[in-house]
Amino acid sequence: MKRKQLTFSHNLISKLALFLMVFLVCGVGHAQEVSFSADRDSIQIGEQIAYEIRVDEVSSEDVVVFPKDQTFVPLEMVEAYKIDTLNPQAKTFQLTKLYKLTAFDSGSYAVPPQLVKINDKAFYTDTLKVSVKDVVLDTLNQKLYPIKPSLEADKPFTVPSWFWWTLAIIALLAGLAYFMFKLKKKRDEAKRRIPPFEQAMLSLKTLDKSSALENRDFKAYITELTYITRRYLEEKLEIRALEYTTSELVSELKFRKEKKELSLKEEMISDYEKILKRADLAKFANRRPDLLTLKSDRKQIEKFLKNVQSAIPQITEIEKQKDEAFQKALAKKRKKQKWVVGILLGVILIVVTATAVVATKGYEYLRDSLVGNASKELLEGDWITSDYGVPPISLTTPEVLVRGEIELPESMSENVTDKETYSFGSLYQNLYVTLNQVRFKETQEIDLNAVVDRIYKNLEERGAYNIITKSEDFETLGGVPGKKVFGSFSIENPITKEDIKKEYQILNFGKGGLQQIIIFHDQDDEYGEKIANRIVNAVEFKTMQE
Repeated sequence: MKRKQLTFSHNLISKLALFLMVFLVCGVGHAQEVSFSADRDSIQIGEQIAYEIRVDEVSSEDVVVFPKDQTFVPLEMVEAYKIDTLNPQAKTFQLTKLYKLTAFDSGSYAVPPQLVKINDKAFYTDTLKVSVKDVVLDTLNQKLYPIKPSLEADKPFTVPSWFWWTLAIIALLAGLAYFMFKLKKKRDEAKRRIPPFEQAMLSLKTLDKSSALENRDFKAYITELTYITRRYLEEKLEIRALEYTTSELVSELKFRKEKKELSLKEEMISDYEKILKRADLAKFANRRPDLLTLKSDRKQIEKFLKNVQSAIPQITEIEKQKDEAFQKALAKKRKKQKWVVGILLGVILIVVTATAVVATKGYEYLRDSLVGNASKELLEGDWITSDYGVPPISLTTPEVLVRGEIELPESMSENVTDKETYSFGSLYQNLYVTLNQVRFKETQEIDLNAVVDRIYKNLEERGAYNIITKSEDFETLGGVPGKKVFGSFSIENPITKEDIKKEYQILNFGKGGLQQIIIFHDQDDEYGEKIANRIVNAVEFKTMQE
């Protein structure tokens, strides 16, 4: 006993000496300390908290940077006051900065640690837990006043929906009108495309009905007369009759006659040449032909056209085959045009339908219907109800939860007799569902409030930030009480390095151990929120007999 007493005294003396050495070393310089204080930890909606950060043992050579902007989320910073200095004449002094914080939604919140930099060295304050309560409305003692009349306010300028509908209808009608106009124009051109000989005869009759001879406009008459023949020869014989001079055209006709492509008499060509020369004299030398000569030329031209028409050899079998090939190509072209028109009308119909769906049900509905949505498919698919663990917990989920491994802290593992985890999905996917169950060697009462406090830290350890945490009491359909923690957070996608915003619901129970149901889904995912609510509302504890 005495030896133990001496040993204890010797250890005590050693520790005391070490403490004194540390104290002396620390006393040589000055060590900065960062702390905070709040005037309250419970407020009603809209009330303000005075949140003060203090930095001790600061010298005039130190550079101190306090938190800026909205770093107190989920609380909102109302005002940040100027930095205050206590005893600035001393060698070391204290700096303080006051912030006014508030919240507009009831619940339990945790203000994250605040970063204070001193000479590029980081210091953090502790977490502040704040309870925000609803404002109690007293309708018995508080006097009620009549509702104030509404005030007219100028409405902001917005383009009405009917304008876009009208614009779409006008564009559609304009497109249809353009299409019909082009179609009608092609049909009219097809009707006007009559055979060259019939066209020449029709032109001669039109010339006869004109008043050129009565008005003594002989130059115009003979010019039109020869133009009719030149156009006929160009279309029928495929020669450049409209560009040829008189001698060139006559030479071409004689050449065709020699090659037996045109069975025309020599004197017929000679008579036609005389008419062409009289026309040249009338056009270029102002020689006026007499009326009788013009009437004779008119008859001669008609005779010439008829002779040329009959002098052209009959179509051979090769030409017939070429014509058939042309007709087939033409039919193929028309079929292609029909396909183009059909596709165009189909595209217009799709655009009009898509516009109507977007206007009535929204763009997200159209996108999810066409491209697909993983959350929507899970929600509308076949759900599965299964029992997991001991005691059995009945869960209804879109997919079966798969058993996995769960790691617990060493301090907690010593008293654990069994642990189970079942999950579906992952933290970075659109939906993540996990069931954790832990049973202890000794029966003990689970402090669910302590479990709720640990959730915020667990989310931070998994890489989450901008965490908003709320909690409330929860009870299953069978009457098993628990704690529900819900809110939102952000996490970095390990592949794209972009922010993923998540919402979560975590149910905590202490029935014969610890049971925890975790549900994560993407923020602003209406289908994910419906899935989460459906899972939560169907949680049920069963007995071993069931």
